[in-house]
Amino acid sequence: MRTFKNIAIKRVVISSLLLFATTGLFAQIFVGGSVGFNTTGGKIENGNTSVDKVTQTSFSLAPKAGIFLSEKLAVGAILGFNLQSEKTPGTPEEIDRTTTFGLTPFARYYAFSLNKFSVFAQGNLGFSYGVEKNKVGSTTTTGPKTTTIGISAFPGISYKLTDKVELEAVIGGLNLNFNRVSVKDNNTTNITNTFGVGANLDAIATTGFITIGAIVKL
Repeated sequence: MRTFKNIAIKRVVISSLLLFATTGLFAQIFVGGSVGFNTTGGKIENGNTSVDKVTQTSFSLAPKAGIFLSEKLAVGAILGFNLQSEKTPGTPEEIDRTTTFGLTPFARYYAFSLNKFSVFAQGNLGFSYGVEKNKVGSTTTTGPKTTTIGISAFPGISYKLTDKVELEAVIGGLNLNFNRVSVKDNNTTNITNTFGVGANLDAIATTGFITIGAIVKL
């Protein structure tokens, strides 16, 4: 009995080592992501009178990292941070601010490759949490808290510029998604569920239909 047990343990250990060794042959880390900043404002002048406009500011940061487990399969995650602020001039001044944090694990399967082009399918599982705050003068109040959970799947293509850098294009016209948004304000919780699936090939060349990004393999 002990001999059989020892043999079974050895087989498990050997199989695990072979799995890790096989994965290690293909394992390759990659990084990517996005960062953005935008602000709008100004003033209205009428003769000698000048009135400041509402100032809107946004900042977003979404680093991405993952690993190729094989030539066809990659997994990873995207961390998200977004800050939106709206300042309304006056006496007193009013500032509305929304801060959102998110995490999106994903898995990607490369269906086939042709020269430097590859076609892939990707699935995302996203989670985000946002808090709104309102400041009038020196008084700050906390507004609704929003929790979002989403699942999405879509196709895309990649183009290998070099052995280390690939351009990516996500095709937004083909998609499958489910989102659950929960907004909690004091003792009231508002839950919205959204499911969508579709294809839109009528405007495939329209700006914004295809989002192009890049990853860098380390």
